[in-house]
Order: sequence, then C-alpha cells, then structure tokens
Amino acid sequence: MRVSHKILWRVLAASVLVALLALGGAGLWFRQQGKEVFRLNSDLIADGYYMAGFEFKLLGIVHHLDNGRYLTALTTLTRLRDQLESREGLTKIPEAASPEEEARFFRALQDPQTGAFIDPTFPFSSYNEPTENVVGHLAALARESGGPLTLDHPLRYLDEIAEPEALRSFLDEVSIIGWLGNRFPETTYVFARSLASVLNGESAIRENQLYDFSPAYLEALRDWFHDTQDPETGYWGPRSRRDGSLARVDLNNTASVIKIFLDRNGQDRVPEQPLRYRDRMVATTLELIDRPLPEGAGLDAWHDWNISTTKGIRMLLRHLWAGASPEQRARARQILSAHVEVKFARFHVPESGGFSLYPEIGTASLDGTATMILGNLGAFSAERQARLWGAAEETAQDLGRLRTERLAPGDLAEIAEAREVNSLRVYTTPPEGDGLLSEPGWVIYPQPTPVMDAAELVPRVLSWLRSDAPALGNWTSRARLLEEYGALPAGDPARLPLPEGAAVLNEALQGAGQLTIIGFDVLQVPVARLDITLPDPA
Repeated sequence: MRVSHKILWRVLAASVLVALLALGGAGLWFRQQGKEVFRLNSDLIADGYYMAGFEFKLLGIVHHLDNGRYLTALTTLTRLRDQLESREGLTKIPEAASPEEEARFFRALQDPQTGAFIDPTFPFSSYNEPTENVVGHLAALARESGGPLTLDHPLRYLDEIAEPEALRSFLDEVSIIGWLGNRFPETTYVFARSLASVLNGESAIRENQLYDFSPAYLEALRDWFHDTQDPETGYWGPRSRRDGSLARVDLNNTASVIKIFLDRNGQDRVPEQPLRYRDRMVATTLELIDRPLPEGAGLDAWHDWNISTTKGIRMLLRHLWAGASPEQRARARQILSAHVEVKFARFHVPESGGFSLYPEIGTASLDGTATMILGNLGAFSAERQARLWGAAEETAQDLGRLRTERLAPGDLAEIAEAREVNSLRVYTTPPEGDGLLSEPGWVIYPQPTPVMDAAELVPRVLSWLRSDAPALGNWTSRARLLEEYGALPAGDPARLPLPEGAAVLNEALQGAGQLTIIGFDVLQVPVARLDITLPDPA
C-alpha cells in the first residue's frame, strides 16, 4: 500500500516534534515552520487571496504551544501549511467588484456560530483582531457606497468575555507567557491589545454599534491596562509565567495601548487616570526604534522590524513628542531620517508607487504601504509639520531673490547643494500651507537618492490603489488607504532632470514672471528657499 507524501510528512513531523521536545527545541522548530508559512502567505496575498486572519491564526497556534498543547499546535500548523500549499478552501477576493458586491463577499466569510471572521477551529483568543479588521473594511465600503453597515450574524464570541471577571481572566491568560511563547517575534499579548481598541477610538465594532459593551466592561478593561503598565520602562507587554516580570519590552503593543490614555496631541483622555512614566517611555522608545533592519533574516523578523518600528515612531510623534527634550528631538530626527532612507531604499516599489512589507521583494502590498510614516512626519500636512519641526518660514533657509531674464546653469547650484536637501519643488506662485504639497509643477532631484519627494509619491500611490492594489491585506484595506490618500491635498508634478530641464524652467519663468524653488530634506521638511523673478521693466 502506498502512503501519500502528506501522511509521510505528518508522521515525520510528529516524530521530529517528539525528539525536539526532548531536546527543548520545539520553539525553534515551530519558528522554522512559521517562516515557510509566512512565505506562502505572501505569495497568496500577491495572487489575490483573502488572507486577513493569517497572522492571528499563527498566534493562536503559538498560544496552544506555549500552554503545553503541543500536539494540537502541531496538527493545527500542519493543517494550515497544507492549506496554504494546496490553496484548497481558500477564496480569492473578487476583482473589479462594486462596493456592494465586495461587502457581500466579506460578510459571507463570517462564522455563523461565533460571529467571528476566522475559522472557529483556531483558539478563541484569535477571534477579535481579524474580526475588527474585516468590520473596519466593511465600514469603509459602506461609506463608499452610502449604504448601511450590516453583518449576517451577531458577534456572539464577545459574549464569552462580556462580564468583568471573565474579561480579566482572559486578559491574564493571554498576557502571561512561558519561555516557548517568548521565542517568537510576536506574542499572545496581541490578543489583549486587540481589546484595547474599544477604548482608544479604533474599534470598528464599537464605532458602528455592532456590540453593546457595558460600562462595567469598559471600566474593567481600562483598569487592567492601567494596573499592568511597567514602571521601569513605561511599557506594556507580556509577563513571565515564572516570576511575573516583564518578559520583553513590547514596542508593537505599547504603541496601541497608549492610545487608551493619551490623545494624538499627548493629552490625557481621562484626567482622573493619567498616563504614568512618560519620561521613561520617551527614553525607551528612542532606544527601540534606533535599530537597524536585520540583515539575512527571515520574513518573520523583517515583519517584526517593519511593524514595531513603524508603530514606535508613530507613538513617539503622536503621543510623546510634547514631553521630549530638545536633545531627544534632535536624536529622533536623526533616527527618523535613517528610517525613511531605509524604507525607500529597501521597501519602496517605484513601478507601482506602493511599499512592500518585506525588503526587496519587488511587490507592493497594502500592509507595507500602511507602514510608510511620511504622513506622521507632517509631509502631508503643513499644520502637523509645523507642530513637529516648526513652520516652513522657520525651517527653510532663505537664499534670497534672484532677478534674471534667463536661468543660467549655475543659478540653482546654491539651493541644489544646500545642506540636507534631498529634492526641490518648483512653484509658479509662492505656496502657502498645504500648497507646499499640492501646488508644485515640477520636482527635481539634485543628487541620486532613493527617497521620493512626497509631492511625487502621493499621486503614484493613489494610482496604484485605484488600479492594481488588492482589496484587503492582513490588517488594512484598499478602501481605508484610498480614504487616507484620497483626502490629501495632492497635485501631480512632473519629474524634471537637470541640466536638461532648464529650458522648461525658463519657459515657466517667462510665462509666470516668477518661480519659487523650495528644497526639502528626506523627512519632507523645507530646508531652503529661492525666489526667482524677472527683472523690473527698464
């Protein structure tokens, strides 16, 4: 009798697992298998399959493993890998569908018994985050179509933790980890952080009134996070099953939990329960975001670097900036500049305009594009930029006014060679406010650089989102990004090479009678300005 390759693989895997457990290497084995399924997941997303629950399925498997349910973890991971390889039972997101058609597709993915948007054979702890993500996408589709947001089934899984005692028991369970659970890039603490969204304004379920969270539930949730903040680092995260200490300094989850206590301007949401340990949080955050992209790592390590550093940077700029010292802000600027250069050099896909989630794979993704931090840096908003770095008239060195009938080859040398200039934007009228982004007619790159000017980037991202982008990633959607980028004050400037483009500038000067050229650094902050006008009539 012939035994299938699949059965042989399972028997072998079980044998290997027994041996590994005896040697204490189960965590390493599962991490190696995780790298393979991450690769398969990336391929499936590129091919248009619905994969929104993938990361949380893996964390559900980690939950089994860390709690000693080794055989369940093995069989579940094996089943997941087999499905990703065979693609059996996976569904492709419909292409070129109307918002109503796409909404019907996603509603049909809901489990009728639990109400969650995930396979119910995975642990209960994994239910909420993919459900929030799909509900958020359905809400964006409803706004686009003008219709109501409805679900086919109630969110019954939330009934399991509706009472404060059950809620606290669940939070304690997923936030306490053992040595195996701590060997993975992400921990089951993400399931505790997921529930924090009902307090920080990011819960699509609560925003759209799809579940009635009681005042006692909300109070218990807030108190639990308040009481579990680490006093040494100011961070939240998983705690060791051995002694209750902080098992790791968890940047990814802290960046979400902090929103329970602070708004985007760094003000306390509930004055009676203010955020503690702010100074320690700033210092800890600067240390954690100042780490290089791991070279030669697997997809899981690159995934962790991209997500956690992005969230840490956003947390620093949105919530902690007001409390940062001048020295800390100067250090942050250096770190952020290096980060932007890495993102463009290693993650940007110029052909499409978007960004990949992993370095140099050449395929843009929704999740990767959502990790670009230019918006958080103020590149898309003059008001935000001024709040972070100062107004344009304060940050840009004034190089004076040049009066000339015709630009000579050396006339732009001073601004092109000005300190920190990455790109030049050329305007036919002096820009004000958000006109810095929306009104340039041309963009010039004086020196080779991987960092694309924001005025050129935004229309490219929009074009990709409106044409080739998939409908849904793991934790964001095309509709959400279209809302974000579609609301920006964007133009569509042409890229102008020098010195070949001098004739174009001279023609524009003759037509408008003036030009304003502003140099921007890699953070898209104005750092130099030159005004050019025709000479006064004789």
